[in-house]
Amino acid sequence: MDGGGLLDLITFIVILAFFSYASRELETRRLASEIELYLSLFKAARDYAISSAVRKFGEVIAKSGLRVNLSDLEARVKQLVETVVIPPESLDPFGFVRKLKHVLRSEELSLKEEVRREAPTASKGEVEVVTDLINVARGLNFIFKYVNHNYVLAKRFKSYWLLLQLNALLPFIAEEVRAYESAVEALLKQTPIGDSAGPLVLSMLTKELRAEPVLLGVPDTRVYRASYEGRELVLVKAEGPGSSVGRLDEAVRRVLATWGNALSFVVTIDAMLKLEGEVSGEVVEGYGVAIGGTGVEKYGIEEVLAEYNLTPYAILVKMAAEEALMPISKELYEACVKAKEEVKKVVLAHVKPGEAALIIGVGNTLGVGN
Repeated sequence: MDGGGLLDLITFIVILAFFSYASRELETRRLASEIELYLSLFKAARDYAISSAVRKFGEVIAKSGLRVNLSDLEARVKQLVETVVIPPESLDPFGFVRKLKHVLRSEELSLKEEVRREAPTASKGEVEVVTDLINVARGLNFIFKYVNHNYVLAKRFKSYWLLLQLNALLPFIAEEVRAYESAVEALLKQTPIGDSAGPLVLSMLTKELRAEPVLLGVPDTRVYRASYEGRELVLVKAEGPGSSVGRLDEAVRRVLATWGNALSFVVTIDAMLKLEGEVSGEVVEGYGVAIGGTGVEKYGIEEVLAEYNLTPYAILVKMAAEEALMPISKELYEACVKAKEEVKKVVLAHVKPGEAALIIGVGNTLGVGN
């Protein structure tokens, strides 16, 4: 190769390396720009949730006849939003669920006490709405800070691959953020959400069967009894119309201690996460205890049902993750009506005349009356 050919080759390699570097830099800047756009949207959603919590909290305090200092109230709400829940040690798993339940219950009661302290005359429903708005803001705050953490980390180490992975996940995270935003609106308007499907079905049943309340002394939880085609039904749901999920595990244990061997069948009604391509509002049946969350209440119900040797049956209403936090749609409401009829069918099929069945409406009672 002569000198001219070698120079051309070197020039070509240099140009190729330059364009390769420039292409990577442009792609990195594009990724960073997209991530920053998402971050600004997440921050706006977080700030809106905080301002909504402050506004609602202020209204509740004002109704108590107390003076509201919005700047101090906002500072306190932001402190509550930044509060973290430290799970118990799981190195020795014995008693982990009991300890986790204690930690979660302590956090829940402390937050409600904080609201009651500031607004002594607030109703139970108002306290629940304010605490849930703070919890929604807490969730949005975590999402924003976690995404921002990974973005700053990627920029610090100039990691193209971390930016690429983060950018790929952002559309899915954005769906969750939109669901949280819808939850804020539902809480402010006191309208049922998708996750209210279980309590809504139970509320329909109690009205249709003219069920009578039973006092078992379980906080935030309602128990009813009704008769249907010669079968006795015991119905359990969280107390509404505030934003509550109740203490279903404690209620189930007390119901079984009261009714004992008279109960022969248990049905849980809850929302179920649908897969992409499936239709929202489809009602399906299953076996097992249908209840989400941390798993604490699910564990408690499973333990007591196994103790009494009762078959756990489930009626499930399929919906997307974001629909669970959004105001309930017409399709999901119609699915709840269908689920109510399915409950009656399975009771007739599995419970003999003279026997009793336990029906549990699982979910948030936001906007669902007693």
